[in-house]
Amino acid sequence: MPELPEVETIVRDLNNKLKNKKIIAVKSLDRKVFHLTESEVKNILNRKIRGVARRAKMIIIDLVDFCLIIHLKMTGQLVLENKNSLIAGGHPIINSDKKLPNKFSRVIFKFNDKSILYFNDVRRFGWIKLMAADEFKKFSGQLGVEPLGLKFTLEYFKEILARRPKTTIKQALLDQKYISGIGNIYADESLYEAKIKPFRKVKTLTGSEIKKLWLAIPKILKYAIKHRGTSFNDYVDAMGETGNFIKYLKVYGRAGEKCKTCGGLVKKIKLGGRGTHWCGACQK
Repeated sequence: MPELPEVETIVRDLNNKLKNKKIIAVKSLDRKVFHLTESEVKNILNRKIRGVARRAKMIIIDLVDFCLIIHLKMTGQLVLENKNSLIAGGHPIINSDKKLPNKFSRVIFKFNDKSILYFNDVRRFGWIKLMAADEFKKFSGQLGVEPLGLKFTLEYFKEILARRPKTTIKQALLDQKYISGIGNIYADESLYEAKIKPFRKVKTLTGSEIKKLWLAIPKILKYAIKHRGTSFNDYVDAMGETGNFIKYLKVYGRAGEKCKTCGGLVKKIKLGGRGTHWCGACQK
């Protein structure tokens, strides 16, 4: 599943392509993924797109009074077709001949400049929802704070950790109720940056260690966004390119390899059902 930096990369690219366009037609090919009543369709047709933004791991298409919320989940993909060009973000499932729609196409949006946005999804875990602006505001308020936002203060970070003293620090970082958008990759990398072992209980962290971690989280996320996210074999950004951050990973996906700092071996265990990576020498 793409995490915050990958979704942010898609959002920035799509914002450049979709801003100020109007949706003139929408077709749902899969009611599980997206279903609109006739009146709901009318609510979004011919409305100018004010912009494309991100909330947590979701893509938000802002239609002023309404919002289209898109979650790619594990195998979702957005493909924007404009004349003879295609740009894709998410899971790379375009057929080799690039014909669209394909058997994985679930929703199709047509715009006033004749460009078309396809939401494709192999396993149908992803979804698109339409919300009124005030409904989305309430929904957004129930999510955790953005780790790159002004509300992610040291005081807030200390407060949420204090609520879960017996939880491992890795699992605390993955709890989307408190902090939105951090997933497995960037939890491991942030903990490495802060030199904290992922399986330590929250109550064992010192004030100095909490501050180091608080500083590490936005640093790692911003650095990943700069390099357009992390790409393995199933992720490309909205320009159809792979992210470059994989070259800069210090521990994630490097089990059995030498630590880039001390030369020791990077280790891996299962923690809360998630593969977890750390350096036994660098992290305490």
